[in-house]
Amino acid sequence: MSQESKKPRIFITGHTRGIGKAIFDLYKSKNYLCYGVSKSTGLDIEKDCDTIVQQMANFKYIVLNAYAKDSQLRMLKEIIALYQNDDKHVAVITSTSGTPAGMDSSLKEQEYNWYCKNKKELIEFIEKSQQDLYDKPIQIYDICPDTVKTDMSQGLWEEYPKLEATEVAECVDMCFSKKYNINKIVLQKYAR
Repeated sequence: MSQESKKPRIFITGHTRGIGKAIFDLYKSKNYLCYGVSKSTGLDIEKDCDTIVQQMANFKYIVLNAYAKDSQLRMLKEIIALYQNDDKHVAVITSTSGTPAGMDSSLKEQEYNWYCKNKKELIEFIEKSQQDLYDKPIQIYDICPDTVKTDMSQGLWEEYPKLEATEVAECVDMCFSKKYNINKIVLQKYAR
C-alpha cells in the first residue's frame, strides 16, 4: 500500500478561493489527501451534483462549502441516501443569513432573498437529519458563520466585523477532530 493511499482523505466543494481554499490549505498542511471540485476544475455543483456525490465514495471527510441555489441541500440529501451507513463526516458551511437573526431586511435584492431561503431550508434539513441519523455512523456538522471576509462579501456589511476564512476552517477541523461532539457551530466576530 502506498503512502498516498494511507493518508486521510478530504473532499471539498468550492476549494479554490475563500472559505473552501482556507479549508483545503489547512488540511493540505496536515498532510491529508485533499480533493476539491469547483467550476475551475470543470465541475459545476449545481449541474453536476450526482457526479460530484459519486466521487465522494472514498472520502471519510467531506465539506460542502460551495453555494449555488439549492445545490448544498441536494448534495446532502444524496450523500445521506448513499452513505448513511458509512463512517463519513460531513461539514456543511451554512450561514447566519439562513437564521432569523441573520436575515438582512435592508437588502432588497432577490438573489440575496433566495440565498437566505436556501440556507434556511438547509439548516432545517441538517437539524432534522442529525436527529434521524443519531444511530448511524455518518456525522453531519453545521458550520454557520456570520459574515466572512472573502471576495464575495467585499463591499457588503462593511460596518460589521468579518471573520477570516481561516477561522471557519478551524471550526471545521474542530468538528472533524473527534475531541468534541458537535452538531452546530455559529461563528460571529465581535468588535473590540
